[in-house]
Formats: sequence, C-alpha cells, structure tokens
Amino acid sequence: MFMILSSLRESLALEAAEQARRYGELTTSAPISARIAEGICWYPLRIVETGYGFGEYPYVVVERPAEKTSPHHLSGGKPAQLFSAAERDQRSVHGTLHWVSGRRAHIILRTNEHPDWLDDGKIGLQIIHDDTSFAEMEKALRRVEEADADSPVGWIRDLLYGVRFRSATTSLPPLPPSFASALNDSQRAAVDFATRVDDLAIIHGPPGTGKTTTLVEIIRATASRARPVLVCAPSNAAVDLLTERCSAAGLDVIRIGNLSRIDRSVISHTMAERWKDHPWAPDIKRLRQQADEYRRLATKYKRSFGRAEMEQRRLLIAEAKSVSADARRMEEQLANVLLNDADVIACTPVGVRSMDLAGREFDTCVLDEAGQGLDPAAWIPILRSRRLILAGDPFQLPPTVMSQKAATSGLTTTMLERAITTVPDRVLLLDEQYRMNRVIMGFSNTVFYGGKVTAHTSVEEHTILDDGDLRSSLRVIDTSGKGWTEEAGDNAESLKNVGEATAVLHVLDSIVTSAHRHDLSVGIISPYRGQVRHLDAVIDNGRRAAFGSLDINTVDSFQGSECDVIIISLVRSNDDGDIGFLTDTRRMNVAITRARKMLVVIGDASTICRHPFYERFWAYAEEFGTVESAWSI
Repeated sequence: MFMILSSLRESLALEAAEQARRYGELTTSAPISARIAEGICWYPLRIVETGYGFGEYPYVVVERPAEKTSPHHLSGGKPAQLFSAAERDQRSVHGTLHWVSGRRAHIILRTNEHPDWLDDGKIGLQIIHDDTSFAEMEKALRRVEEADADSPVGWIRDLLYGVRFRSATTSLPPLPPSFASALNDSQRAAVDFATRVDDLAIIHGPPGTGKTTTLVEIIRATASRARPVLVCAPSNAAVDLLTERCSAAGLDVIRIGNLSRIDRSVISHTMAERWKDHPWAPDIKRLRQQADEYRRLATKYKRSFGRAEMEQRRLLIAEAKSVSADARRMEEQLANVLLNDADVIACTPVGVRSMDLAGREFDTCVLDEAGQGLDPAAWIPILRSRRLILAGDPFQLPPTVMSQKAATSGLTTTMLERAITTVPDRVLLLDEQYRMNRVIMGFSNTVFYGGKVTAHTSVEEHTILDDGDLRSSLRVIDTSGKGWTEEAGDNAESLKNVGEATAVLHVLDSIVTSAHRHDLSVGIISPYRGQVRHLDAVIDNGRRAAFGSLDINTVDSFQGSECDVIIISLVRSNDDGDIGFLTDTRRMNVAITRARKMLVVIGDASTICRHPFYERFWAYAEEFGTVESAWSI
C-alpha cells in the first residue's frame, strides 16, 4: 500500500551505507598517521581531566602536545571515538565531542563508567560515522507504515502521500481580531488556519515574507490552548532561532539537544541550565559529588587483587551506582516539572528521541524549514503529535544527500514538496515580502512563486543610492571572451575563478565610490568553496573596513541571511558548458534572494546561459537591470 515508505527505507539504507563507507575508509583502514593527516584524529593525547556531567555521563578532557597542532576537523557536537593503541587490538569507547578549544577537547562518553584502559597510555581521539540518526529514521518509517488509518499519524500519512483526501476541518472558533494585529493579511490568515485546523497545515514562506514571525504567532496561539508545543527544524541553527524568537515573544521555551551544538545565545533555555536555579539543584549536586567520591575511592583498589580489597572496591562501586540512581531519579522528576510547565519544547527531529522526552506526546508539532530536512527524519516528531504544521519553502536548498543512487531514488524529495502537491487546500502562501526591492524580487517571484508575491511599500524601491534608479540595483557582469576560465582550488577539492575574483574587487571599489556610505552590509557568495577561500585571501582589510560588514561564504551558508548588497561569483567557465550543481536552480534562488538593495552577478554567459534558467535570468537583467561586459571594467 505504501510503496513510497518502503522506497524511502531503501534510499535511507543506501545513504547510510555511503556515509559509513566514506568515514570507514578513513577511520578503520587508514593508519593513525594517515588519519592525523586527514584531520580526523588526534594522537597521542594526555588525559587532563575526568568526571561526570549532567545526567551522570562520564567525560574526559584530553590535550595533544604542542608540537602536534596540525589542522583538523574536530568540533563540538561530532560523534567521536576515544581509543587506546597500547595493545595490538585497539580498544575504544564512543561518545560525543562537547567542545574543542586550542589543543584540548572534551568528550562525553556513551557508557556508565570511564574505561580502565585510560590509564594505559597511547590514547587517541577521532571523529567517526554515527548511524544513530539513520536507525531512528528507519524505525520511524516502519512505525508510520504500521500506523492505524484512523490514528492521527495515519491520517497525516494518508493526506501527505495522497492515499486519502478530506477537506480541512476545525472545531475551534476564529482568533479574535485583536490577535496578532501587527501581521499582514496573508500572515494573519496563516495564523488563524494553522491554529484552528484539526490535522495538517502548510505555511509556504518565500524569502523575506516573515515566515518566522508568523510561526511564532502560530506557536503563541497554539500554546495558549494546548501546551507544550513541539517545535522542530532540521538544523540546530534553525531551532536556536525559533527558541530565541519564541522566548522574545514571552513564551517559556525548553531547548532539548546536545549542549555543544546549541548556540550560546539560547544556552540558558537548555535543561542543564534551567535546573541550576531550581530548589532541588543543591540536593542533586550533593548526590553527584557523593557518587564521585565513592568512585574515586574505588579507583584506589583498581590494581589490587586481594580479596578484601576487591570486595571493598565492589561495595564502593555499588554505593556509587545507588547514589547516582537517586540523583538520576531527582533529575527525571525535575525534568518532568520543567517540561510540563513549558510553553514550547524545541529540538531537531532526531532530538525528539532524547531521554528527557521519553514517552511524551504532544498536541501540535511545528516543523520549520521542512524543505531542508529528510522526509524520514520529519516523521520522528510527527509520530508524537496529534496535529502537524509544516513550514518552509520548497524552492530553496534541499537536504544534502551523499549517495547519488539514494538521491535519484527520491530521498531528496522532502515532505514539504509532497504536501504542496498533494494537499494544496492546506497551503497558506505568505505573499508580501519585506527584504528585496521589486526588481531584485521580480525574477524569483516570476520563476518560482507564480508572480504571487509583492514587495512591501517600505522596500519596493529602496536602493543603496536612494535615488530611485532601480535598474542600477540589478547588475550582471558577463565575462564571456575574457579567458577567465575555472580552475581547481588550492586543495584541488573545489573550483575557483581568479578572473571573477578580480571583478568582485572592482565591484566593491565601485560601490565605495558611488555610494559614499560605510554602513552597508555586503555578502559575497559563490557556489564553490575554492572560490570562497580565494576571495577571502584577496579581499584586503582596507576593502573590508569600507563596509558595515562583509561576509564571504557558500550559498548553503548564506541561506536564512540577508545583506544590503549581494555579489555572486558563479565560477563556471569552460568549453563544455558544464555548470555542475548550478543546474539545481534552487541554489541560485537562495543566492539572489539574499539581496536587499543591490544584486551583482558575475559569470560567463557562454557557459552559464546554455542552461535555460540562466538564459532567462540574463534576459530579465537586460530588461529590468543592466548587463555589461567584463571588458568594460
């Protein structure tokens, strides 16, 4: 009946295998020296500190020697493995990197106690592939497939996959006119519908239309009737943003997740921080310290083999476990108190599987950025919820999938894409944007949004010169014939275009000359990390200081951001007309819709415009903006 679910499971298995293969080649087959060279391993290490943190998980702080400071990819939040190479058979324990700073790293272990072999020396640390998320997604797909047709998840499943259809129903009265009065008409309609619908609503938010503002009002209205609201997004950054915005709206938010992956701006909303101010906190801390002392005493007998000593060690360890159990019980009770009192519980979809949320059900799940997450991951929070509100934009960047076969089998097709097609009557389009002037907005609006989005009067004609000349706000520099061909980046893993970088410098200088302003925010975007690195190297401090801010990054990193001026270096220039992943036009949509007052695109039309999308963009720029040859700069 649900071929799509079994197909998703197969695609998910392909992706899991591909990721495991890529990591496995490095972490298991390669010698330690090769792993160090690849930047995934530190060895040898000194144990700086051991202890037990929140939830009684053991942790280890390690330090690498000063002379072993080669570049690396270790960072907080990554799954990792602590190992000992003291014997022929390498012993290891898995965990999660909490933080990495300078020569030190803090790893939280997935075990009850510190392994005995930590004292044996030859300790190393490496990042590894973690299939926990894939296992949770696979489990979720099976549960969705088995769900009763009349259960909440059964109805949502059948609606999303087009198995059954029913018109949207609601048993709640409309919101009062005074609620969210600051919103525009489409935003208010979205809040009213999503708050009242019995099962499923989709909020389609094109760039700059105030999707997050609308979601916060939906969450606020929903929490007033049935709390807590489960709020999820596929990235920690998106969850942190929602946490911050909900808190600013006066909602009590609990942020669930790995502390190392949570931004410092919202760390005060985590369970670990919230319990510190609770009256029970001193008692929990006292029990932990007591358990720590029993463990410390037990370690004195670690290398003693006398019967009396071993019995004493056994008793001390047993007492430590008993006291730890008391502390955990108090923590669980405290967690329930905090969660029951919260208006919002915020986490990633996989984060719903946290022990803090075990067995907890929700009236409503709000899933933001639903166009960026894998379909199987989205089902994890939905399985815990009676109602679902999806939000996002299917015309922005899709989820990253490493396996080409999995991608072509449908793993990159998101729940949001399916929903907009299968249940169009549940879709609320936010149709007024507050970012781009009407010329910058026009191309994406026509190509992706059917011309349904309008620019608010406060932005429709704004430019960096404030002279009303909208043509100057869209500028295309055609490098055809200049011989500025693409080349391999410095590490040969990406592409760069030195000529286009020269054009970027010219554009920056021309903005300084014409605008006579030092408060402009400038974003320089390239699809290729090799070009980002090259631009970062050639743009000097003097040019950077001429603007309020100047950021250089890939398209993926800019999603969700905006700047007064956006400069895009497309890089591709070759005889074959090969434009690589620029064929995914959603990438260009993200790039051009970051601009508020000026958009500059630099590229080789003879290569780029062999693709009809870019040919259409060049034509739009000729009609509404300016297209100039790089020969003229």
